[in-house]
Amino acid sequence: MCGRFVQIDATITRLQAIHDFEIRADTYAPHRHHLESYNVAPQRVIVVIRNTDGELVLDEMLWGIKPKWHKGSTQLLINARSESVEQKPTFRKLLNQRIAIPAEGFYEWKRDTQGSQRNGASRLNRTPFYFYRADGNPVLMAGIFEKSVDHETGELVESFAILTTRANTMMLRYHDRMPVILEPSQLDEWLGAANANALLDQVRVPPADEILMVHQVSNRVNSSRTEGPDLIAEVQGSAPSGSIFD
Repeated sequence: MCGRFVQIDATITRLQAIHDFEIRADTYAPHRHHLESYNVAPQRVIVVIRNTDGELVLDEMLWGIKPKWHKGSTQLLINARSESVEQKPTFRKLLNQRIAIPAEGFYEWKRDTQGSQRNGASRLNRTPFYFYRADGNPVLMAGIFEKSVDHETGELVESFAILTTRANTMMLRYHDRMPVILEPSQLDEWLGAANANALLDQVRVPPADEILMVHQVSNRVNSSRTEGPDLIAEVQGSAPSGSIFD
């Protein structure tokens, strides 16, 4: 799964080296919002890439889709399994509303059982790790979005969920799921093609193991209220960074 990631001003700036994105004042407006975060959590507005009238543009969307079948609940759907998205009524209708979410990297927590408590029950330890591309490019995560109306304000709200897939060999050491990661060459087709089902077969294949690097980070990232570049710094004394094939 993907429950926390990093998106900073440099992420958006470096996107221009990948694609000449259109930046429109009525969509992505950095002068209106401070969007930079080293600890992006659900219910935050962030920058996404979408296709608008045949042009790839930068826009702003809210992370987390509120399911209509769960009225009155604060539960948000932040991830969608790419293997079953076509069968889920909540997501199936959104397959033609696709986006890409640019990130510096994302966090995942490895669960380890260590020691035991007085009652004999095992204690679960969760260690945070930071994943990022080995080539220095932003991580481009595939997503789908929906449009809804805020009943209190009457405003149109666009919110998204990140598509996930099974972990590759490297990621499997830490978690059994990972975001669907797009290559820059796949952006135009993912955002513009009419046949979403055929695209899913391509993009939900886990990326090659050497695509991502990883290192352990501080437990400070566990709280979504913490911020700052120190969150992605490697913990001193932890295992060497890199892939398991280094």
